[in-house]
Amino acid sequence: KNRDKMSSMLNLLSTFLYMTNYYIVAPTSGKYAAAVGGDPSLAGLLIGATPTATLFSTVLYSWWANRSYKSALIFASACSLLGNILYSMALPCGSLWMAMAGRILNGFGGARAINRRYIADATPREERTAASAEFVTAGALGMSAGPALASIFGWTIR
Repeated sequence: KNRDKMSSMLNLLSTFLYMTNYYIVAPTSGKYAAAVGGDPSLAGLLIGATPTATLFSTVLYSWWANRSYKSALIFASACSLLGNILYSMALPCGSLWMAMAGRILNGFGGARAINRRYIADATPREERTAASAEFVTAGALGMSAGPALASIFGWTIR
């Protein structure tokens, strides 16, 4: 087995973007919930909808990745894109349900099961520890980039 560098980079980018996408809503979710007609206390539901949906998608993607990484990853990416569109359109539409549906779709956009499976299948045994460390690092960078970007956007876009 020889890891394709481009595929590995796309795998890491997928992880980084998902984690950024997951955490970017945290600093503003209370205000966003209120702005779309809900109570600020619903922020926890907006944030929690994504990992809840990810629980279900992980089972689906574990099965799907046995057959194809590509189609599963494309589907996950489409879910994430559609979820972000719904979440952003919830504000002008004043729809808490649209925001919630967007965050649920973002959960189905979480391809971490596919990403981990790729590492297990495509990485030689002697390189797996390094590949796993890269995966964790990409996720951690996304976790820190999300709130940082939310702060920057919140400060510059008023």
